[in-house]
Amino acid sequence: MTETQSALPRQDRRISRTRRQLREALMALILEKGYDAVTVEDITARADVGRTTFYLHYRDKEHLFLESITQIADELAAQMVALFPQALSEDQMGDHAMRPILLVFRHAAENADLYRAMMRGEGGLIATNRLRELTAGYALQFMELFLRGARTALPLEVVASYFAASLLGTLTWWLEAGMPYPPDEMAVMFRRLAMRGVWEALGGAPPPSALETR
Repeated sequence: MTETQSALPRQDRRISRTRRQLREALMALILEKGYDAVTVEDITARADVGRTTFYLHYRDKEHLFLESITQIADELAAQMVALFPQALSEDQMGDHAMRPILLVFRHAAENADLYRAMMRGEGGLIATNRLRELTAGYALQFMELFLRGARTALPLEVVASYFAASLLGTLTWWLEAGMPYPPDEMAVMFRRLAMRGVWEALGGAPPPSALETR
């Protein structure tokens, strides 16, 4: 390995570390003073990096915010993909379709401050719109995986959009209420509320595992 090649991983780690510091600084500041009140100067001071370094990575505060949301959503989606085998039998679909919901609530509980920051204040509108877009996109992908091209009673993009809005609305309430129920219990309640309608909209009755209480 050449000296240049060995330097590349170190450079990548420095870039990742800097971006993580900036992201964590922004989220902490949003919780403290609200999105609108946070400035680039606040972020760089909290992250202990220079303004020049900030602008090497991001155009402005909103760019940092939106990229942070996308990265978090992509990381969560990658964890979801790892839950699924390549092929599912019909009697496995209900159980596997519920696993992403449980993962979302557990991930939110483990990163509660991060999620609250994304959904709070004036910046919350930016975050909510982006999160809804990403969540609906991933929901659509998973529905296509399960349905394997079968015809449905309603357009899949409509069902995915409904599902995303319901999930984010429930998640926001739960976080702002101080997580009064454990994440696993919230996942069960949400799937009982949402999944019957989703399955029926897709043209069939939900498998028993989609509505189970345990």
